[in-house]
Amino acid sequence: MYLLFDADQTIWDFNETERLSLSLLFSSLGLPDTQETKDAYMTGNLWCWDAFEKGIITLEELEEKRMSLFFQNLGRRDLDASRAAEAYATYLSENGILLKGAREMLESLSSYPKALITNGIAKVQRGRLRDTDSEKYFTHIFISQEIGVQKPKKEFFSIVLSTIGKTKDECIVIGDSEKSDIKGAYDSGIRSIYFSPEGKISDKATWSVSSYEEMVSLIKSLGE
Repeated sequence: MYLLFDADQTIWDFNETERLSLSLLFSSLGLPDTQETKDAYMTGNLWCWDAFEKGIITLEELEEKRMSLFFQNLGRRDLDASRAAEAYATYLSENGILLKGAREMLESLSSYPKALITNGIAKVQRGRLRDTDSEKYFTHIFISQEIGVQKPKKEFFSIVLSTIGKTKDECIVIGDSEKSDIKGAYDSGIRSIYFSPEGKISDKATWSVSSYEEMVSLIKSLGE
């Protein structure tokens, strides 16, 4: 059985990485680290990711566009969106943080072949793999920006299956996003585990779990 793991909020604590990186960015720009400043950024960031998932903008465009919208929301036309985007990507790549218990979970599943499947920005994801010393857990790394197609598109999963040399029945997708991980697996006919520490259930997932312990027990009960 081949395990296909999502990255952010499944293995990595992106929320904490984002918090730390935004704080560093605000400081470098001379902006106050307040909720108002964060809201100004988040509004543009959410719009950009939604636009990316709909195919309206590319990841390369997203990086600078979210900064342009951020500065527009602040009324700061004097700030350079391109330079801010580059700095923010660096901060994100240098502040990789694993979710509590993630390393232990990966270690306990060491006998299973695993791949990382992520829609994240390549230079950020590669940096966090190095920063958290987690690349060693995966036989393959699939980053949407590098392979030219993103989850939940069937083409993404087709590339993954073809590269690892496995059939859909030999794999399980594990992720926290119903919109990309679970939908992508469902549309591609691959079994999936929806990871929700909040205890949510996904109708399209084969299984739903709320902890790493539950996840590991489930996977081991399925055999190898």
